[in-house]
Amino acid sequence: MITIYDYIIIGFYLVFMLVIGLVFRRMSKNTSDYFRAGGAMPWWLTGASAWIFSFSAWTFTGAAGKVYESGLLVLCVFYATILALVFALTFTCFRFRRMRVISWMEAVRLRYGAFNEQFYTWVKLPLQLLFAGVG
Repeated sequence: MITIYDYIIIGFYLVFMLVIGLVFRRMSKNTSDYFRAGGAMPWWLTGASAWIFSFSAWTFTGAAGKVYESGLLVLCVFYATILALVFALTFTCFRFRRMRVISWMEAVRLRYGAFNEQFYTWVKLPLQLLFAGVG
């Protein structure tokens, strides 16, 4: 049962997030500012930030429940992604650096054109909504 205090907390959180967005919107003028603080952060800190960003609530709650149900076999999924990430990073890092891009969509636009960037974005949008709903 949701009480008035719950609604107050939810309202405070929404207003707080809106104020933070308005305060910090002037600090990010382009993708470099957004993804890597305009180059002011060291590479390892930017990479750690991107890695932590990939965690979700499911990582801490759903995965823990799945491990409780199924045992440690679920950890193989997490450890298998390490190999995939190492392969993806070694394949893309040098190319992204050579192309002087910050995000992967910039690389798609430079390599394949604006039409393909838009096409990929609009195809991926409903799929991401579906995956978020399933998650």
